[in-house]
Amino acid sequence: MNKVKLIGEIDSWGYTRYCLEYDLSQFPSEEPVMLEVDSLGGDVMEAISISNMLRERGNVTAHIVGFCASAATWLCYACDKVILNSDCAFLIHKCSSYVDAWGRMNADELDTLIASLQSEKKSNEAIDLIIAQKYINHSGGKLSLSQVLDLMKEARWMTPEEVLELGLVDEISEEKVLTKTNMASRLHVMNSMSDLPKLPERFLAQRENPTVMQSIKSTLTDIFGGSVAQAAPPEPVRPVDEEPIIDIKMNKTFTQINSLLQTEGLEENDGRIVMTAEQVDALNNRLAELATMNEANATLTAERDSARSELSAAETVINSISDEIASLEGIEAKVNAIKDTLSKVTGATETHATLEGDGRADEVCLDPVNSMVAQYRK
Repeated sequence: MNKVKLIGEIDSWGYTRYCLEYDLSQFPSEEPVMLEVDSLGGDVMEAISISNMLRERGNVTAHIVGFCASAATWLCYACDKVILNSDCAFLIHKCSSYVDAWGRMNADELDTLIASLQSEKKSNEAIDLIIAQKYINHSGGKLSLSQVLDLMKEARWMTPEEVLELGLVDEISEEKVLTKTNMASRLHVMNSMSDLPKLPERFLAQRENPTVMQSIKSTLTDIFGGSVAQAAPPEPVRPVDEEPIIDIKMNKTFTQINSLLQTEGLEENDGRIVMTAEQVDALNNRLAELATMNEANATLTAERDSARSELSAAETVINSISDEIASLEGIEAKVNAIKDTLSKVTGATETHATLEGDGRADEVCLDPVNSMVAQYRK
């Protein structure tokens, strides 16, 4: 079968991708290709580009012939089949970012640093969910999201038998392949590959060439188990105002939810909306607030209806005083008419009169209330 190799770090400069693209172009697309993988991972964006290139090409089988970790693991899922050698190990882990902060900081500077770290944390969580979904899909239902995230958090080397049982690979091979990987070139790999655990003794012990493998073992032990003081300096932290480190498909149609979560859109993966625990918690809190508001609104509505009923009953009583008051529009006008009438009352009545004229004293003001109700007296 036609063979191409993916060996060493998946660099951030495109070298690995361009070399692999050239190697694949040497074979007609209708011919099957075996991709031999021996890599501890590397740059996320480059791994995604390689994955898409393999998927577009098609007719590719991934054969893991060395220790495979990080981005190199899920990159294989763009192939039609994933085979793992029986003397190799497999590791998945959460992505990480280099953090470097030192010196004295005032409150404002600390707020800026915290905001930067929170933004970086959200980016890492988004990448973790994307990567976790690749493992879930390949497992064929054997793994849930929580199980995958636990494995990624544990970040340990797994045996071929365990990896096969979890559905992360399709087959175990007994074929022995002696690679000539320059392990020193793996010293500096993105996404904190330098903190991987020591390689398992059982795998290193069963390699066919003791001399070569002892040398590799010694080098790897120095890299992953001892001092890494000679490692190349890590790349600086991406400024918080730059574009996200990967191009995530965002669904912007849920405008109300997006506004609540203060985000441009929600991540969409294979028709499913992916949300962080923090976002779900924010939605849950908002729903609880709305439930409380609905209860308060129901109470206010009942009180309003009761007040309207009482006001209507009061208006009926006021209208019964006289036709003149009943003809007025509005409670306020009716009450003002009553107040105006009462203000003219002096205490005199129609019975206070002189013996001259029309029988009324000029200085006496007749009680208007008596006049108002005179129409009802017989």
